[in-house]
Amino acid sequence: MAFKLLSCDGGGVRGYISSSLIQALDKATDGKLLNNVQGFAGTSTGGLISIALANGVCIDDVVNIYKNQAATIFTKNGWFTEADRRAQVNAAMAAGGELEGPGKFSSAYNATGLVKILTHYVGTKTFGDVKKVLAVNTAQLQDTSLTPPRWVPQTFNNCKVGGDFGAVKLLDAALSTSAAPCYFPPHEISGLGYFADGGTFANDPVLNGIEVAVAGGHASSITDVEVISIGTGISPEGIAAGDVGQPLNWGVTTWMWPFASGGVPATALLNMTLDLTSQNLERITQNLLKKQITRINPVLTAPVALDEYTPKDYAIMDEAIKAAMASDDWNTAINMVNSW
Repeated sequence: MAFKLLSCDGGGVRGYISSSLIQALDKATDGKLLNNVQGFAGTSTGGLISIALANGVCIDDVVNIYKNQAATIFTKNGWFTEADRRAQVNAAMAAGGELEGPGKFSSAYNATGLVKILTHYVGTKTFGDVKKVLAVNTAQLQDTSLTPPRWVPQTFNNCKVGGDFGAVKLLDAALSTSAAPCYFPPHEISGLGYFADGGTFANDPVLNGIEVAVAGGHASSITDVEVISIGTGISPEGIAAGDVGQPLNWGVTTWMWPFASGGVPATALLNMTLDLTSQNLERITQNLLKKQITRINPVLTAPVALDEYTPKDYAIMDEAIKAAMASDDWNTAINMVNSW
């Protein structure tokens, strides 16, 4: 019998899409999805979803968080005074810098709201307390056990793959995997150092989940795994040739400028990294796994940024959910889960 894995991509508030699709798929299969799945893999917002579901949190509660508590998740960063902020801006301008923007001189948000929400659901539980397989991606900013110390991709898990993470708190893993650069601050775990968003190397965590299942002895090989992979929507963004202008002008203030400008998306480098790591892993896993994986990841009719949650943004996400549920992939997913 194949090992059954649910994999959830990163994408900020667009976790509303993936959690809603999981909710609908579980309902369409009379609870077979969440009752029978044996492992969860997640990155960033998908890591939050995976941690919650692996801990037994009701999927309805997860959807409700994205639908009604986004403002709490994205708590504005207010650690500095207005005078401190102005001094930073003046210093940057004097050095030839540009006008300030969100996330430019400090993280746009702090994690206090996210901590409040997560603590309610996971408390002080650790990876060692989770019964089903759980794999969560995060970027460790420096692994001091290596010579020389350096940053490394890390997959926290409860199968002792790549290390023993049984004592790592679910809350710490959640804050680490979702610490998107410029949006949230790096998160410190005592004894391990600081961590940032796992989407920097694997926004689609499916291969990490398979690795943990196989290396942890829950599946004999990659051919012994069946996967439902849920994305957060494909953003219709790119940079047209006419919007590039003078290529020599493309420095930090273009690649990481926090506002859309002249056809260039806001924080273009970060968003491109998150989108393309998902698309790259999607192509690889579909070629390797073929009928063993069903991927549901609808194309958005308009971009929805990681931290945008206006009624217009939810309308766009609701359209994507409906499109996904009308697709051939949706029917394939139902058939796969019903076979479990």
